[in-house]
Amino acid sequence: MTTWRERFEAGVDKKVRDAEQSGAFEDNPLTGKPLPGDGQPYREDWWLTELVARERVGVHGLPVPLALRREAQDLRKGLIGERPAATEAALRAAIADYDVRADTARRTPQSGPSVVIPRVDADEAVAAWRELRQR
Repeated sequence: MTTWRERFEAGVDKKVRDAEQSGAFEDNPLTGKPLPGDGQPYREDWWLTELVARERVGVHGLPVPLALRREAQDLRKGLIGERPAATEAALRAAIADYDVRADTARRTPQSGPSVVIPRVDADEAVAAWRELRQR
C-alpha cells in the first residue's frame, strides 16, 4: 500500500514528464543555467531584491521601511549607496543620518505590512569598511 506522499510525488513526477514530452520547457531561458541565487545564503526579501533589479527602481521606489532596511544592509557592509564609503568619517556620518531617519520611521505609523527597521552598529560597519578597503 502506498502512502499519500508517494501518490502525490508520483503524480507530480507524471505531470513533469508529460510537460517535458509536450515541449513545455523548450523555450525556458534558464535551461542549462544554474537557478538564480543558487549557492547564495537564503534571504527572506529575495523577491524584493529581484524586483528592484529588474525594474531598476532603486531604493526610491520602495516604501520607507524597506528603503531603510536596504540602506542598513549597505551601511553594515561599509557602503554608502552602492559604493564603498570614501572615509571612515563619511561612513559614520551616513550611519548617524540613517539612525535619525530610522528612529523617525519607527515612531511614525507606516502603511503596509510591519517591517523591522534594523539598527546599525557604527563600529561593526567601520570594521567591514576597513576590510573592504584592504581587498
